[in-house]
Amino acid sequence: MSDKKRPSIGYIVSLCGVMSGLALALMFIMGMVPSFEYISPAIGGILIWVIRKNLGVKYGLVSYLAVGLLGLLVVPNYEATMMFLFLLGYYPIIREYLQRIKPKVLQWVVKLLIYAIPTVSVYIVLVYLFGMEYLLDSTNSFGKYSSLILLGLGVLVFVLYDIFLGLFNPIYDQVIKPKIQKRMK
Repeated sequence: MSDKKRPSIGYIVSLCGVMSGLALALMFIMGMVPSFEYISPAIGGILIWVIRKNLGVKYGLVSYLAVGLLGLLVVPNYEATMMFLFLLGYYPIIREYLQRIKPKVLQWVVKLLIYAIPTVSVYIVLVYLFGMEYLLDSTNSFGKYSSLILLGLGVLVFVLYDIFLGLFNPIYDQVIKPKIQKRMK
C-alpha cells in the first residue's frame, strides 16, 4: 500500500485470497475454451499484479506460486497453467524493474528474451515431459517455419500485453485502487 501504515492481516488475506482465487478460477474456466489458454493466464497475471501493487513483491510472488502450483492440480489445460508459471504469472510483477533498464533498446531486448526463453521452454516441457506431441504435429501442417511464425506472432501479442500493462497502471491507480481500498477498510 502507498500509506506509511502497515495493512491489517485481514486486508492481506482477503486481497490475496480473492485475487488468487479469481485468477485460478479464470484459468480453470477459460482454459477449457479453445484459444483461451493464453488469455486466461494473462488475466491471471494482471490479478496477481494487483496483489503486488497493493502489498508488495513478496506477497505477489507468493500468490503467483500458489496459483501456479494449484493450477497444476486443478486446471485441465496444462498449456494455460504452464504459460502462467513460466511467463504470464510473474511478468507483471517484474515489469516495473524492467522498465528501469536504460537505454530503451536494451530494455526491449531483455523483455523479448524474457518472453522467448520461457515460451520455448514451456513447449519443450509440454512436448517432452507431458507427452503432448500433438502440439508439434499441429504446427507442422502449416509448413516447416510455422513454429517460428507462431513465435513471432507471440512476440507481437507479448508486446501488446506489455503496452497494456503500462496503460493499465495509471487507470488502476486512479480508478480501481481507491475502490479496493474503500471496500477493504
